Amino acid sequence: MNAESPTIDICYLEAWLEKFISSYNLSGNKQLLAKICLGINAIIQHDDFDQIADNHCSYYKMKNYWFWRYQIA
Repeated sequence: MNAESPTIDICYLEAWLEKFISSYNLSGNKQLLAKICLGINAIIQHDDFDQIADNHCSYYKMKNYWFWRYQIA
């Protein structure tokens, strides 16, 4: 029996993040802001994050932006 938890594909995490950003743009819900922040953190901490190396800076900028939005909401 394998005790390791399955790893979610980073592409699914990115799609999940896009969905919550789109939903937030329609509603402005603070709970969605929290989910966006969690999604960005999950992508940054993912084992395959190095595969999207061109986007490293973008994800860190996104993290700062969405966390700031969460704090002022």
